[in-house]
Amino acid sequence: MKAFIPGRKYAGVSITGSTCLLKCRFCEGKYLKGMYHVSSPKELYSLADRLWRRGFKGILISGGFNKQGQLPLRQYLPVIGKIKKDFDFVISVHSGLPDKETIIEMEKAGVDVVDYQLVVDDLVIKEVMRLRNRSSLDFLATLKEIYSSGLKVAVHIPIGLNYGVIKSEYLALDSLLELFNPHVLIFLVLIPTRGTSMEYVKPPNIGGVIDLISYARKVYSGEIALGCMRPASYKRVLDKILIEKQVVDRIALPPLQYIKRHRLEVVNACCSIPEELITRFK
Repeated sequence: MKAFIPGRKYAGVSITGSTCLLKCRFCEGKYLKGMYHVSSPKELYSLADRLWRRGFKGILISGGFNKQGQLPLRQYLPVIGKIKKDFDFVISVHSGLPDKETIIEMEKAGVDVVDYQLVVDDLVIKEVMRLRNRSSLDFLATLKEIYSSGLKVAVHIPIGLNYGVIKSEYLALDSLLELFNPHVLIFLVLIPTRGTSMEYVKPPNIGGVIDLISYARKVYSGEIALGCMRPASYKRVLDKILIEKQVVDRIALPPLQYIKRHRLEVVNACCSIPEELITRFK
């Protein structure tokens, strides 16, 4: 089992600074503040140069989404290709719902993995994520387009976005596995974040989270990860149970005591990277 600690060698970068036009109710741009900020392709290249000199080996390209749920990525893709060539960084992209042209350009630029959040609950999509003109069909169709391009996709299934209720997550999992075989399946858990519209929502029950991930273990033979989005107060119990039951293969930012106690292999990267790239981060 591997513990993924991304901050040491894998940088999160927002290409929109602290700005997000979409403002999903569970985030509203709060999580962009903890990333490196750039506002142009030139700034991204300069940042990559500085990170490389400091020993970083990977970059997550993220940022705020537009009203269609897309990261405004197109103008950055040529320089991402140059960064890949000049520094040999591992590049992951939190793309949202990219259009076909952007998907093609991501593949040409050499993006290593697309971090894709799969949501099939239309209430969550339209009300919580504020994507009024999108539906579950868009999320599945876009996922199919990304897979068809040949890009690696790390599918993230968020748990509890329907105001803390586990409702459509089993459907998301079943819909995914009927169509695709991801190299890793990542589960996230709602964090009621201070200053957002969902600050006072009760996160999903730990038992329900364990049941869902345990079900995934039964129906999916690939690697399963517990991603970095989960309440800090859950880690002592949730992480302990998942590690001891060996339900997950990867876990992001577990308590240090669990890393030591269970002799977890530490990887200084995001938990979404393909297995063949992990040796770069040990």
